[in-house]
Amino acid sequence: MRIAYLIHWNEGPDSGVFKKIISQALTWKALGHETALFLFSRGTAPVWGEAETGGLPVFREVYHDRLGRTARFKALSAQVRAWRPDVIYHRFDLYYPSLPRLLRDYPSVLEINSNDVGELALEGGSLSPRRLYHLLTRGLVLAAAGGFVFVSGELAEADGFRRYVKSYTVIGNGIPLDQFAAGQERGEALTHDGMEPVRFVFMSSPGQAWQGLDEIARLAAAKPDWRFDIIGPERAELEAAKLQAPANLVFHGHMTRERYQPLLDRADLAIGTLALYRKGMEEASPLKVREYLANGLPVIAAYRETDFPEPVMFFLQLPGEPENVIRHLSAIENFARYWRGRRVEREHVRHLDVSVKEAARVAYMRRVAGERKRGNSE
Repeated sequence: MRIAYLIHWNEGPDSGVFKKIISQALTWKALGHETALFLFSRGTAPVWGEAETGGLPVFREVYHDRLGRTARFKALSAQVRAWRPDVIYHRFDLYYPSLPRLLRDYPSVLEINSNDVGELALEGGSLSPRRLYHLLTRGLVLAAAGGFVFVSGELAEADGFRRYVKSYTVIGNGIPLDQFAAGQERGEALTHDGMEPVRFVFMSSPGQAWQGLDEIARLAAAKPDWRFDIIGPERAELEAAKLQAPANLVFHGHMTRERYQPLLDRADLAIGTLALYRKGMEEASPLKVREYLANGLPVIAAYRETDFPEPVMFFLQLPGEPENVIRHLSAIENFARYWRGRRVEREHVRHLDVSVKEAARVAYMRRVAGERKRGNSE
């Protein structure tokens, strides 16, 4: 198949979404499918060069202000058409007038990564112009798609999507495990002299209230003998919420993987999303948690994991509620005591690999394309 991957994204190689997109597309190529990236981004966004994309072709259209977006997206749509794909795979985002027609004219699949309505409410308030625009137009995009890939079963059942779905599959996020084979062998014990603090690591994009940075601050205050390395968010985020950052909460800001990898190597445990309930969600498959597990790190989080429907020893699931880390501090202490100096064995996370995920995704795209072809011949 010729797969056109259509994306609106403004970040470069350091972002988790970029890494996901490239690993997906390269796996499709390895599976024998011709793949091209069609990127819509701000003029100031990083350029996706061949070195970063593994040689995948990138067709890019840039915009510089809101007024020019419609015309530039129409130009990108024309590039997709000129490439003549067998299927369009689109990471669901915002409506542009040329998008629904493009999705109807070709077999198309939308990837749904989040409860978009709840997320926008958190980011900008219920009456923000961006949210109102999205609420008025999102259905036009959703109704035009031929199929859907949801990253969690909960999203597939959400009222905001269910009315538009003709066909769907659920595929949790994956990760190229072979990129994390170097360094400490997963499953081997770490060495401790008994004097070092228990070390936690947390990675996130700034300004995402559902990640629960405030909860981590409460945990750090309750356990001053533990150390917490925070990658991404800055101390000012807590200060804006009128919360104090304990001395054992160490903010590193934005870091490339090359710079943050030593923090993962030294960590005993990792922290996932702690306040997903703020988006009205209970289930997810976050990219950062896959990276933690690829590094052999056990995880503390507060949501149901799509790829671990049954309890596993290396994932401590807290309830999705305010102050969950304080209410369940003894469970966290026991979890940390058991896992300190240990690593999650690779065999337990093998099903998270992109080779498994993308084989299922390509099979679904082929199915959607086949159904479209049969429908046109009838």
